[in-house]
Amino acid sequence: MGHVRDRMNADLVLAGRAESTRRNYIDCAKRFVKWVGRSPEQAGESEVRAFLLHLIQVRKIAVGTYLPYLAALKFLFGVTLRRPEVTSGIPWPRGVRRRPDVMTRDEVRRVIEAARSPRWRAFFATAYAAGLRRMEVAALRVEHIDSKAGLIRVVGGKGGKSREVMLDPTLLAALRRHWRAEGLPGPWLFPARGARGCGWQDHPVGLDQASAAFAEAVVRARIGRRVTLHGLRHAFATHLLEDGVDLHTLQVLLGHENIETTTMYLRVRTDRIRATRSPLRQLWP
Repeated sequence: MGHVRDRMNADLVLAGRAESTRRNYIDCAKRFVKWVGRSPEQAGESEVRAFLLHLIQVRKIAVGTYLPYLAALKFLFGVTLRRPEVTSGIPWPRGVRRRPDVMTRDEVRRVIEAARSPRWRAFFATAYAAGLRRMEVAALRVEHIDSKAGLIRVVGGKGGKSREVMLDPTLLAALRRHWRAEGLPGPWLFPARGARGCGWQDHPVGLDQASAAFAEAVVRARIGRRVTLHGLRHAFATHLLEDGVDLHTLQVLLGHENIETTTMYLRVRTDRIRATRSPLRQLWP
């Protein structure tokens, strides 16, 4: 689907989709084409429905994994191929928002300390200290760190949006140590390594590499449950709520367009639950 892929990528760029979203959508579309065995220009609603049912009933993928496939195919047929009737009758699944599994403060500290190198410690500390997604940490450049204003400028976040978050003095000191120790040439704070680990490339470190390094740190820290690199962002949000930060400020820091997305963190904070007195003690005063 070479020419279709190029057109789809161009349409995604025009739609302002982030690079990671473009890669994901195109990969989903390629999997559909491989499954159906012919060009998407020759496929119709029956093939799309059969593929999506295969994902749900045979592969039994989770809703969160299924949604990008559906979104990608709706974009492919609705925008790129200009055949919206192919997918317009396929419903979105009933919203199931998974409750994030939030790391405790002690777990965050242990994972950061267990990172296999100072570079990854700085990467993980940045994700937690500023509530950044892994792609936002990887995309940080020197000019995004405004030490005088005490701000980190997050450029090109999810959906291509930019925002500002606080720059903690402890994080600033850690980033400066990281910069000096690695002898970075700039402009990237977390560039990819060159061939055979020599030198630095003029592009950010790979996101899969960052996730693998985090998974290794989780094992080294002996965290007995499944947590991901994105969990540092969940911990950032939940811990700030527990410290008294209001919901609207948190929405701005996280870059959420809708306040409802931010309110999910109200369901995972446990400080108020622990502080609530059970009626049991009133039975035997």
